[in-house]
Amino acid sequence: MRLVSAAVRVFGITFYILICLMVTRFSNAQKLDGHKPNLPSLPGDIITPSRGIGPFDAKQAKEWHDTAEILCAQSRYEEAEKLYLKLLEEREHALGLNNPELASDLNDLGRVSFAQMKYQQATSYYERSLQIMETAKGKQDLAVVGPLEKLTRISQTLEKYSQAEQYARRAVAVIERVKGPDAAELAPELVAVGQLLLIQKQFSAAEPIFDRSVKIMEKTSGVTSADLLAALDGLAIAFDNLHRQSDAEAAWRRALSIRESAYGPSTAEVAETLDHLGKLYLGQKRYPEASYCYERALFIRTKVHGENSADTQATLNEVAQVYAAQGRQTDAEPLFRGMLSAKELDTVASLNSLAALLAERNHNAEAESLYKLSIALLDKQGFVTARKPVLNHADPPPAQLAETLDQYAALLKKMRKKADAAKMEARARILHGVPEPVSPAAAKKKVAAR
Repeated sequence: MRLVSAAVRVFGITFYILICLMVTRFSNAQKLDGHKPNLPSLPGDIITPSRGIGPFDAKQAKEWHDTAEILCAQSRYEEAEKLYLKLLEEREHALGLNNPELASDLNDLGRVSFAQMKYQQATSYYERSLQIMETAKGKQDLAVVGPLEKLTRISQTLEKYSQAEQYARRAVAVIERVKGPDAAELAPELVAVGQLLLIQKQFSAAEPIFDRSVKIMEKTSGVTSADLLAALDGLAIAFDNLHRQSDAEAAWRRALSIRESAYGPSTAEVAETLDHLGKLYLGQKRYPEASYCYERALFIRTKVHGENSADTQATLNEVAQVYAAQGRQTDAEPLFRGMLSAKELDTVASLNSLAALLAERNHNAEAESLYKLSIALLDKQGFVTARKPVLNHADPPPAQLAETLDQYAALLKKMRKKADAAKMEARARILHGVPEPVSPAAAKKKVAAR
């Protein structure tokens, strides 16, 4: 019996060792195949421990992160979000819920959520990142500035300007405490506060904020640095709304000089500053200065964006207004008559497309009314309605008018309105530069006269 009992114990121990060896081999085989054992999912009501409970595969985490970044670069944010979420879950499992290393994953998730316009979700990620950093590093550590900046941006996007201002001011306070009152990092944060104050029309409060930012950047970047531009623009807007026009002029002129030096004399950035100066001079009835600014802005925008762009047409209107205010009616009149905004051109294109579709479906009356509306928008000189239309080559109608007349004439023929169709065709020929066809009877008379 003793021998039997000993044999049973030996067999049991041997069997246990064999089972352990099999489990170990199975686990190693899974690792070699690139598979991880499935972790049991925790029910929602179970609280995850604050400290980590498992290993963290740094190599796998890097692969996920790199892949997610590539997906972001391709604007595949939803797919990237899934990888970032998986990465966050793994890091939480390994490191716990309040480890500072989670902040990078939370910031990535906030970024892709913002890109998908899921603003509330992005806010929750950045708020959690902020809370972790405040707990781990302290509320006055520079690590909290990043989340505060992101929360400022989201709040501004959601038009929660007061809340955005609070976040921005907290960032200013942290940087000032850690880096000092003249730190270069402080200037852009001050500009963010100033811009939020401008949006809220708090111009008196915004002016000293922008002024302080300008002085900091003058010390740290130089008096002609392009870094000054945002602060100078904000300062000029604040001065203008506080009716300090001479100070506003000085700020705009300085911004203009820096932009010309940084970007070149004929760039869109320069045109925008000239536009601001033109408005300032026009409000003061300084017409020669306003005319110079607007004419130069018009030249730049025509060159950069083309004649029919929205900003070019808006500047054309401003030039015409200055001419009219100076009593230069002969200069202003052709500009006013020839103006056609890009928005109107887009409207005409849409109207014509809809009219063509209606004509195909035999809704001819509706299609005709749309073509008439397009012609009314395009024909500001009365060329189509004139009894004997004459083409003014110095101020011709837009090219789109001829195309619209061709389409309208085809519709009129379909509606058996031959006389009206012939009239539209005749005017279209003039615009196309095609000579009037000669009838057989007229040709005989011409031959006989010879």
